[in-house]
Amino acid sequence: MPRFLYWYGRLFLALVLPWVLLGCQLFSSAIPESDWTKHTLDTGPDVRVRIIRKAYFTGTAIEFPAKDVVLTDGNGQAISIPKQARKVYFRMQGDRVAVAWQRGKAAFKKAQTYQQVWIKTSNQQVRIFNVIVPECRFARAYDARRLNVSVKYRRLAIITTMPLEHYLAQVISEEMDPDHFTLEALKAQAVVARTWALKNIDRHDRFDYDYCDGPHCQVFKGRKRLSRRAERAVKMTLREVLMYNNQLAEAFYHSTCGGNTVFVNEVWAGRKIPYLVRVEDHWKLGNRPYCAQSPYVDWRIYTSVRRVERALRRIKKIGKQERLEDVQVDFTNRSGRVKRIRVITDKQNFVITSNDLRAALRQEYGKRKLLSNFYTLDVVGNQFRIVGHGLGHGVGMCQWGARGMAQHGFSYREILSHYFHGTHLGLNYGRETPVSSSEAVTQNSQAGEK
Repeated sequence: MPRFLYWYGRLFLALVLPWVLLGCQLFSSAIPESDWTKHTLDTGPDVRVRIIRKAYFTGTAIEFPAKDVVLTDGNGQAISIPKQARKVYFRMQGDRVAVAWQRGKAAFKKAQTYQQVWIKTSNQQVRIFNVIVPECRFARAYDARRLNVSVKYRRLAIITTMPLEHYLAQVISEEMDPDHFTLEALKAQAVVARTWALKNIDRHDRFDYDYCDGPHCQVFKGRKRLSRRAERAVKMTLREVLMYNNQLAEAFYHSTCGGNTVFVNEVWAGRKIPYLVRVEDHWKLGNRPYCAQSPYVDWRIYTSVRRVERALRRIKKIGKQERLEDVQVDFTNRSGRVKRIRVITDKQNFVITSNDLRAALRQEYGKRKLLSNFYTLDVVGNQFRIVGHGLGHGVGMCQWGARGMAQHGFSYREILSHYFHGTHLGLNYGRETPVSSSEAVTQNSQAGEK
């Protein structure tokens, strides 16, 4: 080996290698694995979720674990479980629930009936229960400490109870795609979903549960798509919530804003909320929005004028003999969303709301066509055209925008600060004084180690 190569090698080892090793050390310590892995999802208040709420069914079967499970009636009286039984069958009989240990009409003829039935784990641990509804061709696994089966409004109702953090991990797996959204975006979603859940914990209290399993609350499908990345995001933000003036914030979110979010009072009439305002979803004006990678950032509808005419006739906005001549945007709000549309026919000139147009197109096509109210429209010849942007109501956090921000290197705290101006993070479900980012990580880790 030439002597100069030897000395160049020594010089490289002396000057460059220490910096490489230091960089590796910093990178490996960026996400302290030992902190979040010590956390458990078996924490937080218990929440009650009514599952399969939209479906009508009169019978179901529930598979339960081999150990630590008891059945009781509404008064707490134990219902004996056969020794080898691992599945219980329920059927609605009037306003009562019949319980059998075998399927078939013969088993239910001699079955006892109850006002309601509880399936509980004897030690309050979270277990996996399989819920089967043959009438709906439905079978899904759910985490639960207890399940309740009763009759509500002439249909069988199943309510599962679990710790809040378990619920959030399964919500995030449905509301975002953990396989395609970065960890910081998932963490932002965890904080927003947790805040919304606590703020609305009594939403269905008059029906003896807290949340439904659909988009009216937050989409919840049990363990169907449960992701380890979603669980990790929940654990890394354990007990963190959005606060404003020492109160839980109104934490709304939607799929894709299309360029900017909206003022909350423009969507839901009511008081203005200072942190739910229009937010420009890009680094600076003229740039593509953070949600540019969403499949819904831009969309178009092309159809015939005659078909729109028929749609308006369906909702009784025009008569049978009227001919549609033109459709124009009459008024948009400060966020660029359409509020009123002017319809011109050969007999009249009148205004409808954007919701009227949405309902008309839904009835005509049998599915949702207007993905948001962020669009322009015109009539050219016999063609009706809509050019739109975004998906959803546009209030609060844009989920695809959060993904874009995370890909640009923003942390989940910066993402939340961008979409909810003036809010701050509170620890221990808002019961502790807000702290700085570094202190929050330390205290959160200590809380998980206890």
